[in-house]
Amino acid sequence: MPIREVTDTFNLDDIVPYFQPIVDLENQRVWRYECLARLITQNDKTFLPSEFLYLLERHNHVHQLTETMFCQSARYFEDVNIPWNINLNASDLSNDALTSKLIAHLANYPNASRVSVEVSASAALSHQSQLHTFIDRSLHSGLGVFIDNLGTSPGNIKTLLSMPIRGIKLAGGLIRHYDSQGEVREFVDHVLEMTHERSISVVAEHIENEDILEKVRKLPIRYAQGYVFSKPIPAPTKH
Repeated sequence: MPIREVTDTFNLDDIVPYFQPIVDLENQRVWRYECLARLITQNDKTFLPSEFLYLLERHNHVHQLTETMFCQSARYFEDVNIPWNINLNASDLSNDALTSKLIAHLANYPNASRVSVEVSASAALSHQSQLHTFIDRSLHSGLGVFIDNLGTSPGNIKTLLSMPIRGIKLAGGLIRHYDSQGEVREFVDHVLEMTHERSISVVAEHIENEDILEKVRKLPIRYAQGYVFSKPIPAPTKH
């Protein structure tokens, strides 16, 4: 997909959450939603984070984006009893002020244990100390942690899986190559064994078609996410 240049003037209020369902394959119901940032300009153009994040970084507004996304998503789901996730980047993990704001927000939030953050495997592996500190500080608030895109970055995943995390998301390429590449199959089987032992939820992500979904169904993976179910949309179905 080509990267487009953002030429319209915008502010943080123009960045809103879109919602993509994570589906429970045992009952075909939505288990939780991932809340994904989208920029909607005054000319009604929609941009992905890869197309506008550099502008926020240039003006040091990335942390404000995380807080904005969290608050908007929290408002939407406050009276909707379904779990939801937002994404944190590596710098968010070491931002004590941001962590304090998230914890304070959850103090009076209904069923705060519904809420989780997703941290990419690459960020988690390269910032293990910061991740451990973040989990230690936020665990009492009910906030859970998912490791996203597991299997795309080299590193000792056993250390990550030893932390009190809520779930992992397996990179889509792992499922596509599970049958044809022995190393992938060995890696996935090892991860699934460790997560089962630790009662860590597993999501197969980037499931784009029925063929890949069928591969997931043959594995001990309960949850899946991808365009085969739905693309990210402005407002999910009320539950």
